[in-house]
Amino acid sequence: MYCFKDIIDEVENNITSEIDVKELAKKANMSIYEFRRIFTFVAGISIGEYIRKRKLSLSALELYEKKNNVTEISRKYGYDSPSSFSRAFKEFHGISPKEVLDGNNQFKLLTKISSEIITTGGMDVSYSIFKKDKFSVSGFFAHSDMTDTECCEDVWDKFYKSSLSEKICKKSDKIYAVYENGVDYVNCYLGITGDDYSDKICLPASEWVSFKLNRTEDTYVNEFYRNILNQWFSSVGYEKNIDIPNVEVFPSDMSEDNFEWEIWIPIKRRNEK
Repeated sequence: MYCFKDIIDEVENNITSEIDVKELAKKANMSIYEFRRIFTFVAGISIGEYIRKRKLSLSALELYEKKNNVTEISRKYGYDSPSSFSRAFKEFHGISPKEVLDGNNQFKLLTKISSEIITTGGMDVSYSIFKKDKFSVSGFFAHSDMTDTECCEDVWDKFYKSSLSEKICKKSDKIYAVYENGVDYVNCYLGITGDDYSDKICLPASEWVSFKLNRTEDTYVNEFYRNILNQWFSSVGYEKNIDIPNVEVFPSDMSEDNFEWEIWIPIKRRNEK
């Protein structure tokens, strides 16, 4: 089971270091896209915002206790310069680091998330498993930064503002979305199957499990992802193939309420190399 407490402990224990979200996701056997969605759903805040605000919270306490000066603290918590640290600090706390040093203790604190999330109850869900030869998805490409509140939401906005969206929607009755791990971002490909466009991603032959949904609210989808990874995979003889990105398949016309769409997750038999 995905132990949320272990992830929080690892973040807290390495709060003054460069925290690799990709490694956290890997330890939880999730893609960065899944990890970010589920973290936001469970914690009520994105992983990037949690790390940033915890750094600023702890730095305020250090300033108040006069353990270090502004330059030392800004360096300790990974800021490029004291000025960039001071700007972020004032934006979060409403006062400057100097004011804290001068005795102003009206700063904010984002507390550590301490509750362990335990999922109980069975999950009654319909799915299908299928094999698919290698294929490409081509069309629109952009990436979603770790600091984005909702993973890839900004990419969808850019897609619909681009000249490609109308062409792609006319060419196919489906839009395929592929979310590939980057270094500190998620690469997002939105388009059709095939090599029609230069921006594309090639997916290898694989076995997939498909789940159909009729709702798109972020809270519902985030919880659905969490339940798949917590419950479905613990109940079958498969595990997620983390070397292949997930695919989401939408109708090109999403104007109707409760339209049907799919989540495809690459799978392999347990203990299969």
